[in-house]
Amino acid sequence: MLTSSEKRDSILRMIAQLRQMAEGLSGKLRGGEDPTELLADPRASLDALLGPIAGVVQRLDSASAAQMVNDPDVLAAWAEVTAAEADAHRAAGDSAAAAALARRALELAVEAHRRSSSDIPELPPLIARLRTQVDAHAPPPGPIG
Repeated sequence: MLTSSEKRDSILRMIAQLRQMAEGLSGKLRGGEDPTELLADPRASLDALLGPIAGVVQRLDSASAAQMVNDPDVLAAWAEVTAAEADAHRAAGDSAAAAALARRALELAVEAHRRSSSDIPELPPLIARLRTQVDAHAPPPGPIG
């Protein structure tokens, strides 16, 4: 049986691996590799990190999912993987999926930032980048009806 410290160490290792995969994914996308194949490992690792609630939280709105996960480091890693997925869909020409995933990644990153008692250095640049992407796809303000 693992101690809580050992469990936390294991989670932090998984998060580090996810971050490396997300960074590697971005580089491979720039190199022209197939986005569909590149997403399999990060998705599987994310499911392992989220554990038995993975199927549920991925269907919830970001605020509810963040409340269930309630770990800013896990949320930040989830946001990074989701942002990488958005990049993959953008590279594949699926701008609608890319925009939806970028919005989800931004929401998760903001939730992680809100819940963090210490600085997660990856979050501010991720949030800034995602805000730019989300704002670029937002409909222009105008009269309704």
